[in-house]
Amino acid sequence: MVQKKDGQPLPGTSYRVLRRIGAGSCSEVFEVTGRRGQLRALKLLRAMHEGSSEIGARLVQEGRALSALNHPHIVKVEEVGVTSDGRPFLVMPRLFGETMRERLDARGPLATPTAVHIAIQVLGGLAATHRAGIVHRDIKPANVFLAQASCAEQGVADLESAPGVPEAEHAVLIDFGIAKVSREGLEPSTGSNVLGTPRYLSPEQIRGEEVDARTDVYAVGLLLFEAITGRGPFPVVDSMAVMRAHLNTPAPRLRSLLWVPPALDHAVARALEKDPGLRWQTADAMAAALAEALGEGGGRETPAHGGAGRAAPPDGERSARAHLAVGEAR
Repeated sequence: MVQKKDGQPLPGTSYRVLRRIGAGSCSEVFEVTGRRGQLRALKLLRAMHEGSSEIGARLVQEGRALSALNHPHIVKVEEVGVTSDGRPFLVMPRLFGETMRERLDARGPLATPTAVHIAIQVLGGLAATHRAGIVHRDIKPANVFLAQASCAEQGVADLESAPGVPEAEHAVLIDFGIAKVSREGLEPSTGSNVLGTPRYLSPEQIRGEEVDARTDVYAVGLLLFEAITGRGPFPVVDSMAVMRAHLNTPAPRLRSLLWVPPALDHAVARALEKDPGLRWQTADAMAAALAEALGEGGGRETPAHGGAGRAAPPDGERSARAHLAVGEAR
């Protein structure tokens, strides 16, 4: 049994567990120290799943797939291992910040330029995973980590030794636990099972059809819609009702809820098409459209039907943030 008390060794490894920092249905995430005292995040299979070869194999496959990727907007897996009591684990850099879910719950909708900036970074990470034959299948605010840029780029030690470094939005894709993997050297994972979170499922996932890059594009459309408006396009609580809406109900346009640049309204609407053939066909294509939309209207938002919001920007106004968003989506 793995001990979870502060400073306890993880059996059969060089890591010592400091504290639990996250948990899901299949695994837990701990802050640990390595042999040289470096802080890391360690994702460990839950004890209740020790006897499940399928869940354990999925965690190992997640680690192997991610360890081959090196992208600033994808969580980096540094090590894949198994404890002496048979539980697989992944070791990743220890990032500091919060998930997009936590940000939205604590502060409400994001400013439009910030939301689009984050979406462009997420799409940059997805483009890299898609080229590697991986479809995430579970893009949602809880799986987008907003790390301090210095932490993501330089490492924890540099961040802690440099107080006063200004915070910046740096989105990192996490939790590839139900990703569809189809790349050389790895066993293909199932592509037809209905896996994911109902609120963020694409129509083809609900129907149990094949998924591809356009499935993740749909989810980014949902993510961006919620980040800007503070609600999903289908504000119902019941899981079955949400899935029926994904299948049959056209998503409302952003401009029916608040003012956004027309090009941004179009970019999100196209991402949320029911038919994958009508969506942006790649993550790169959607990212380019979003960057162009930022430049078009400055990214300011106001309520669509009056109220105390700010006036829409005058025609021809351009945002200086547009080139920053493109630059961060490397």
